[in-house]
Amino acid sequence: MRRVFAIVVALFLASIACGQEVVSEDAGAVSEDLGTAKELVFDSLVHDFGRIKEVDGPVRHSFVFTNPFDHPIAIERVYTSCGCTHTDYSRKATRPGEQGTFTVEFDPEGREGKFDKKVTIVYNNGTGRTHLRVKGRVEGRPRSVADYYPQSLGGGVRADANYRAFGNMAQGTTRSMTVALINTLDHPITLDYVWHEASGALEVDMPTDLGAGEVALVTLTYSLTNGDKYGLLRDRIEPIIDGERYGHEIVATAIGIDNFELSDKGAGRAKADIEPVYHDFGDARKGQWLTTELTVKNGGTAPLVVRSVLPREGTTIEGLTEGLTLAPGQSVVAKVTFVVPIEGYDTVFGGAMVVVNDPLRPVRELRVAANIKSINK
Repeated sequence: MRRVFAIVVALFLASIACGQEVVSEDAGAVSEDLGTAKELVFDSLVHDFGRIKEVDGPVRHSFVFTNPFDHPIAIERVYTSCGCTHTDYSRKATRPGEQGTFTVEFDPEGREGKFDKKVTIVYNNGTGRTHLRVKGRVEGRPRSVADYYPQSLGGGVRADANYRAFGNMAQGTTRSMTVALINTLDHPITLDYVWHEASGALEVDMPTDLGAGEVALVTLTYSLTNGDKYGLLRDRIEPIIDGERYGHEIVATAIGIDNFELSDKGAGRAKADIEPVYHDFGDARKGQWLTTELTVKNGGTAPLVVRSVLPREGTTIEGLTEGLTLAPGQSVVAKVTFVVPIEGYDTVFGGAMVVVNDPLRPVRELRVAANIKSINK
């Protein structure tokens, strides 16, 4: 009896084992029932390029997939996690049971070190998604001085950057950023600068001399301690090298906003409801004057104050001015005028940057657009 029972159990376990499918970590399994398939079956979902050299250029790998569905499948959309990753695949549908290839190319230019990039493939009327990955490590090419200091300031001086964006800065705060300079000459030089544009809020600390091959920092410091610098702050200086001016600039910008950390939390808050924030005029002629309206409403529980209005080139705004205060529930209608530029084609843009005392969205970008390509040749 025990022998019979053992045989029955063995047969039962064998039947279970035969009904199971073996699935590797990297590959899917083809369903025996084509009608229940949900994903394309790839030979691998991850490819490791290992160590590659930047100087050797892009590397490619082709993933092989099988269509397990009971109908033809075409790849409909592809999303990549990086502009350094490109794909190549057939736009034709793959018939049931047939194979296809999906190639992923990775460009190592400027990407020294470890990488792990994802590609998402969408198919079957958007219901099927497969995530592929390529990874590895890039051995960087030898770097030159120009690589580390790409901006030439003239006179043998190079900089790691010529622009620093400080972003939003609250009243009463101070923030510093640096620009690194290197003297590529075999003799020392002197340094100075002149202002081309000054907000009155930026301090510049530049060394007066730089030895041969020496590196030094220019420190840029925005100080909003006076509490009255709102909106876009823009500063431009031109370095003077050994008494010569070469026309190159170092630019810094910041946006002054309220210091909401210091505001009375029990006094409520302002809320700027702006409609619309984007308006498309459609087709227009070069030089044409276009107008539209926008409404600004205070949807909050405290007075809304317009701190700054900075129109973009070609744009004027009437009825929305610096210092305008709206009580809770109050609104104002502003007139926006946009002059289509004479130069250019296709879609052109205008608008304004508006700074308000709304703690959730203190900086608002208003935009208008017009299309001059289709009617102006």
